[in-house]
Amino acid sequence: MKTMNQKHILIAAAVAGIAILAAGVGLSSSGKKQALRQYDEMKEQYFLENVLSEGDISYSFWSGNVTVETPEIRLVAAETNGADKFLKGIMGLLGGMDSGAKESALVEWSRYLLSSSTGGGRAGGVYLKADTLKVSREGDNKKGEIHVQLLGMDMSTPYLSHKGIDVVLPSEVADEIQPRAEMDQYGGVVKSPYSWGSNIVQRLPFTGAFITGATGEFGTKVDLDFKLTRSSDGEGSVEFVVVHRNDGSEVGRIVREAKFASIPELDDVQAQLKSALSGFIMGAYSTSMGQAVIAEAAGDFARKTKVASYSLTYKGFDQLKESFDEFKAASKREEFTGFCNETGLSGYQSDFGVKGKDHSDSECAIAQKLATDARFEESYIFKEDKSLFSGLFVSKSFTLETN
Repeated sequence: MKTMNQKHILIAAAVAGIAILAAGVGLSSSGKKQALRQYDEMKEQYFLENVLSEGDISYSFWSGNVTVETPEIRLVAAETNGADKFLKGIMGLLGGMDSGAKESALVEWSRYLLSSSTGGGRAGGVYLKADTLKVSREGDNKKGEIHVQLLGMDMSTPYLSHKGIDVVLPSEVADEIQPRAEMDQYGGVVKSPYSWGSNIVQRLPFTGAFITGATGEFGTKVDLDFKLTRSSDGEGSVEFVVVHRNDGSEVGRIVREAKFASIPELDDVQAQLKSALSGFIMGAYSTSMGQAVIAEAAGDFARKTKVASYSLTYKGFDQLKESFDEFKAASKREEFTGFCNETGLSGYQSDFGVKGKDHSDSECAIAQKLATDARFEESYIFKEDKSLFSGLFVSKSFTLETN
């Protein structure tokens, strides 16, 4: 090295760089094929082949992500030819299911999720539009990571209708959903030919959709970031971050984190996630069937998992205080329950040990904390060697801390 001049060093560095780049290209090519294959398998598993519209699809060697630009899903809640294959695939998930979850509050919880998602009424179907979908899975079944990001999910379409197998959006037929001035030959007002229902995707409670509905901030875009990891000894963790943005600026954040002493292998976890998601889609067709799928998937996961801790934090969402102040000024009423009734915020609280502790995890209670403190927090520390199901529903073996 002492005898090498600067020129020789530069040449050696350049050669080394070319060698590294060539190796990287080889790895990237192999990684790209695997990642795209996993993405195609995911679409097949979730019955998305015929309902997912994709923009450009790319792969990043550095992050391992498959990135899909402008993903869009349109699915009507009607048993038309366009949905038959999808519906049959979901129905297949019901095979072998039993009523094992009926002894728990999972049934009530799943009923709440579906009733919130359909607005307490009829589901019009599913319409999802986002800026970007990023998917990656690393490692193997015993040790690895599943990472899914759905960025820029548009919350501006809470209602849907359909015409045959085609989803109809309010923006496409704005004149049809307004009071119409036309009169028929008998002097009656001409009715709209469309029957409107809820867009089930944009009402899912765990995305914070109830906040958007209560404040009317339908210009919101939501980023969803889900990461699940498992070590070779069976320990694992989950982080699910939901960020609400208006005009690009963050207005609120929801963070869920869990540490697991024992978690099923990743293929099993992915199958359970698929079942839970399918339960929501199934709910667009049949509330009772969707409820059964969600309860079964959640109960199955809870029985196979030993959880060490779980925490939930909402922070921000100043628009709730603004909406509550407007409500008080207009109604001359001070109680928050009146605001909840006015805006449709649910008073349902889960039977996860929150009752009798001067604490509630209902939509109304969360919104009240955000309106007064700009923060809602709860954390669970579980006793060792208990399944999640046992810790929540049987022996209630946990410590709960809240703000």
